[in-house]
Amino acid sequence: MCYTDDMREIVTAWTDFERLMGDKNLVYVDKTEYAYRMARVNGGFFFISRPRRFGKSLMCSTLDALFSGKKELFDGLWISNTGYDFKAYPVLRFDFSAMSTSNYEGFLNGFRMQLYADAKRNDVSIHEAEPPEMMRELLSSLENPVVIIDEFDSAIIDAVSRGKTEFAEDMRVCFNSFYKVIKSHTGKIRFLFITGCTKLSGLSIFSAMNNLKDLSLMPEYATAFGYTEEELINNFSEHIDEKLRLAEDRYSGREDFLSALRDYYDGYRFSPKSETKVYNPVSIGNYFSDSDIDFSNYWMQTGGANTLAVMLARALDLRDIAGRNLRLDPSALYAFDITGLAPEDMPEHAVMALLYYAGYLTIMDVRGGNLILDFPDTEVRATFLSFLAGTYTLRRGSAKVEANDALYAAENGDHRSMVQAINKFYRILNYADLAKYKEQLVRLALKLFFGMMEVQVISEAPARLGRLDLAVLTRKHDYVIELKVDGASSDDALVQIEGKGYGWLFTDNGKPVHLMGLDFRTGRQQVVSYTHQLYGNGVTETYNIS
Repeated sequence: MCYTDDMREIVTAWTDFERLMGDKNLVYVDKTEYAYRMARVNGGFFFISRPRRFGKSLMCSTLDALFSGKKELFDGLWISNTGYDFKAYPVLRFDFSAMSTSNYEGFLNGFRMQLYADAKRNDVSIHEAEPPEMMRELLSSLENPVVIIDEFDSAIIDAVSRGKTEFAEDMRVCFNSFYKVIKSHTGKIRFLFITGCTKLSGLSIFSAMNNLKDLSLMPEYATAFGYTEEELINNFSEHIDEKLRLAEDRYSGREDFLSALRDYYDGYRFSPKSETKVYNPVSIGNYFSDSDIDFSNYWMQTGGANTLAVMLARALDLRDIAGRNLRLDPSALYAFDITGLAPEDMPEHAVMALLYYAGYLTIMDVRGGNLILDFPDTEVRATFLSFLAGTYTLRRGSAKVEANDALYAAENGDHRSMVQAINKFYRILNYADLAKYKEQLVRLALKLFFGMMEVQVISEAPARLGRLDLAVLTRKHDYVIELKVDGASSDDALVQIEGKGYGWLFTDNGKPVHLMGLDFRTGRQQVVSYTHQLYGNGVTETYNIS
């Protein structure tokens, strides 16, 4: 990732390391320490998985330049002080995300074109054949080749996403033969690096190549992709100051702004043995290049979202998603099989593994050997729940419209309009589809609804005297909500909020805190009344809704 000093513009789509370093107006967030750790191992074979749009292609380009002996490109970077020899090797580089997945023949032609391009780059002639045989001929013609494979799983995942399971199986067979060729040349390959979003155990690269080192969960590589807090401050300080200048009436100071930025784009933890979290690089880049001071969902807009993952997420218990109770045995991340992607009855552990690999879930904690997973940040949570809510409503797309209306009302302190938007959402729910949740549906739906809003949402957080139902923290107003279903009144709900001191938890935020008790009646499928009090003024009002 890089940005221009003069134009103050983030370049987010640039994955060409040589072009990046050739422009003196660009600043590079230096990740060459991780390239060096791998490159110094002669005969090193490495794999790492990270979500889409997290800098994998830029790392592949960096390694390409490194092994091509382009020493001048690394002047002033971390690696230039290590004594690395920058010896040139023949490089074979593949990008499987660029291959056609419309049909198998198109896939084969794209594969062959990449092999021909690598042959031409290294002044080698190869004959047209099946891709594995072309790879065998190419490797046999080169001395100490370096092999770099980007997005190894992209073509297969894309085919499965579009329901082309037979096509995906054909590709898997071809890839298995291709990787077996690489394995048979292990002794002469100088270096192998493979990236992907998942670890598909159904491919021979993982089952047969016992010298392939998986870096995905290793603490030493937890920050190889994405930005740490320190990297953010060091490289984007001027941009932070500029945003603060434009939003001086919104934040109390630099730390207040950074806290909001952290909540929206930070939170990815890639190792159970490292608590360090990183920011989404493409989102940070786009945000600082955008003249708008509002946070936005850039990850989805730039193709980071994985619709297959959300589609399969219906296999999860909605109660676990809403209650942040997703637990996963780490072994599920190592046993992720391509054959399990298509069926509707895909096991929960496989769905959670896919959601982790896709970037929708990340490691929050480790308890008793299990990984505790949750959404990494507000951007991802809002993206995921918007997709998911659409699958549980009668009119797809309407759920997000109502959530946007509720957010607008909430940010302006208009609690009455906010409740009206909540009721519109309740009316479009497919209650027959969600019948298995019965009396819990109303509470789950409210959490799902607020989760779609691109603001900080706190659900079932422990307080001194209990657990609050829901807290919604917007830019200008905060809301503490207690929901009652077919029982106690909205007045009773507000008394509970007051009695347990939930409002006090948010007084340090420097914003008005709205205490709201909601009374939902299943017979009418809506909130029939709510009681409101602005924390600290003691004035309570109850509103009946017709």
